[in-house]
Formats: sequence, C-alpha cells, structure tokens
Amino acid sequence: MPRNGATIYETLIWRGITCRVCTTRDRNITGWTVITLRAPEDIPFPLGVRGYCRHGLEQAELEAAGGAVSFFKAWADREAQNPTYLHAVVRHRQGDLFK
Repeated sequence: MPRNGATIYETLIWRGITCRVCTTRDRNITGWTVITLRAPEDIPFPLGVRGYCRHGLEQAELEAAGGAVSFFKAWADREAQNPTYLHAVVRHRQGDLFK
C-alpha cells in the first residue's frame, strides 16, 4: 500500500478493456482512500461517465475487497447487467450513422 498521500498506479483489464487505476491512501482523511478509474472514452464501460470514475472508501473496506483493481472489477461485473450499459454496448457494436 502507498504511504500516506502517495498515489500508486495499476492496470485493470476488464473484458478486453484496459483501464488505469489510481489509489491514494489518507489523502484528506486518515483511514480513507480515494480510488480512480480511467477507461477509454470511446468504448462503453459500466462505471463512470466518459471513462472516468472516482470513489472514496475506508481503507479496511478496500483491503477486504482485495485492493482497488479487484474492487473496480467486481463493481464493473455487477454494473455490466445494467440495461443502460447493455444498450450502449449494442450501439457501440452497431455503429452510429448519425455521428
């Protein structure tokens, strides 16, 4: 785990989509961690808007989840069943004639 206020960078590959994950521990509050995920903007991803998701949580909760990569992977797996995301995937595969 990074020292207080330091950021570590990791890679999450979810269903072939490569994302960057940043973890900053004790940034503003002791025992609190901020995790950030950046996915490609041009590919549908179930978390965040335009490939960006930021989340704050207690360090103990993040450790119980197996770290930031595991936390985001499990979250993305759950949200992948969301009808809005599924519709975005279909539109992406089909293409848009009106761009």
